[in-house]
Amino acid sequence: PDPKKQSKLSFMSSAADARLIEYVAWPQETIHSGCGGPIIGFLMPKVVSKNPIHMVYSPAHRRQYYPKQAWDFLLYVARNVAASFETVHVHGHVIGDVNQDSFMIGRDSKVVLIDSDSFQVNAHGTLHLCEVGVSHFTPPELQSLSSFDGFARTINHDCFGLALLIFHILFGGRHPFSGVPLRNGVGDALETDIKNFRYAYAHDNSSRGIGPPPRSIPVSILPDAMALMFHLAFTEQGASGYRPTAQQWITAIDGLRGRLRKCSVTMMHVYPSHLAKCPWCALEQQGVVYFVDSGVAFTQTSSGFVLAQVWGLIQAVPVPPPLNVPIHANFSVKAQPLPVDIIGADLIIFFRLVVIAIAVVIVAAVPDFWFLTLLAGFGGYAMVGNIGATQRNAETSKRRVALEAARQEYDRLVERAKNDAGPEGFNVRKAEFSRCYDELNNLSWDEKQEIDELHSSARDRQKHKFLDTYFIDSASIPGIGSARKASLHSFGIETAADVTRGRLLQIHGFGKSLTRAILDWKASCARRFVFNPAAALSSVDRNAVRKKFAAKRVVLEHTLEAAPGQLQQFRQQAVTRIILLQPQFEAAALKLAQAQADLSKLT
Repeated sequence: PDPKKQSKLSFMSSAADARLIEYVAWPQETIHSGCGGPIIGFLMPKVVSKNPIHMVYSPAHRRQYYPKQAWDFLLYVARNVAASFETVHVHGHVIGDVNQDSFMIGRDSKVVLIDSDSFQVNAHGTLHLCEVGVSHFTPPELQSLSSFDGFARTINHDCFGLALLIFHILFGGRHPFSGVPLRNGVGDALETDIKNFRYAYAHDNSSRGIGPPPRSIPVSILPDAMALMFHLAFTEQGASGYRPTAQQWITAIDGLRGRLRKCSVTMMHVYPSHLAKCPWCALEQQGVVYFVDSGVAFTQTSSGFVLAQVWGLIQAVPVPPPLNVPIHANFSVKAQPLPVDIIGADLIIFFRLVVIAIAVVIVAAVPDFWFLTLLAGFGGYAMVGNIGATQRNAETSKRRVALEAARQEYDRLVERAKNDAGPEGFNVRKAEFSRCYDELNNLSWDEKQEIDELHSSARDRQKHKFLDTYFIDSASIPGIGSARKASLHSFGIETAADVTRGRLLQIHGFGKSLTRAILDWKASCARRFVFNPAAALSSVDRNAVRKKFAAKRVVLEHTLEAAPGQLQQFRQQAVTRIILLQPQFEAAALKLAQAQADLSKLT
């Protein structure tokens, strides 16, 4: 190495400490050509039993190499990645060339950073620069640089790469700047979209001209505070120096790890407790599977649940009596008089007679101007009527608005009473329990049907699993470089099994030639497939179905077991709820009756 590199390695080996070595493959000794001679190499820890980070955050890779790891494992990995950044930063150094190939992950979620000899190292005030970088990990404010030669990077630049890695980890390998263009000129190149802060998952992404890819994990899976951290990292504020630091990410992720819950359908579905429903189940309904329950350890157990007995208890709960609510028609009210400034019908007639009388007198006194007098009389006659009509129309409109508001309030209370205390609300709840009864009754048949379908689809499933072992990131496909591979990953296309013409055409910039190149690559992979009839239906496949339906059974049984008590409680509380609502009912009914009477005064 040149003298500068020798000086850098010499300092790094002398500065090694326990904390650095825990997270970084850091030079520990230098090798010399002879005693006191120049540095010709260095020693660092050998990283074993660890895989590149993309094999953890890529759903396709994870299914093969980390099949039993759920989202909570990914949170641990994200936390440890942030801790590796924090370790480097607290020593005064900058990683610089942040990319997915520099982070090695173990099955225990521990992280080791490699390629540390390329870091930007601060040797007691002397900066040894990092002069390399990967374009789709480069922050927006540096995208215009033609080279990193002689350029000093900052911790804030590192924090862009950190946020991007954490986004990859938590959101299935998707790139935050790759999405669906909402206007022309967007989505042509990933580097250009990064440069222009086109964060596809931003709350203001429509103004940025880009939206998230279809069937992607929504940012709402995270608490608002963490979603805001990504927004700061990827938008203009972050470029101004306000990107979340590694320590802030550690604190946020540690807090989230303490607020997780598991789905009742499968233990592989772990998600934040602020969500009302499992997001992984919702994505699976769209055909997107991020975490697979292998079903290897399935054991059939008896719950002691007797469907007929429980359904009998549900049927035995009587329906609440019909509601007896106040009827507005039964209220006797007196209409409010018209405002004093409104000209009434009698007064209009009087004024018109006065106008006619004046006109007659004028004509009799000055017969030569009878025509003009007649025109003036007609004008006065019409004007008096128009003034009165305008005033009455305004008051009529006002009273109609009051009537509509009173009717809506009354109807709202009636609807609330029906849902909370009436037979209607009771029957809605009972209908839901009836749906659960039917589903539970048919569960064994549905399970058998799904296992039978496994037999008929054996060839397709084997072929899909085979194609799922051919990864795009390790393939050589004409015209598909690292940036386009990142775009493919962002649209959920990681292996040959994910490739379809329709999915490729969803990605902006993938025209006929690129689409054909990828389809040809998939076809070349498929030609190597050989069907194995002996493995048509494995115990793993069968047990996965059994576990799925066993989980459904547990949920349905728990729902139906609680149903009699819930219906009884509804019935018992119905009377109390009506009593509590009675004053509101009477006030609303009286208000409605008054509004109808007031309007009738003018119609």
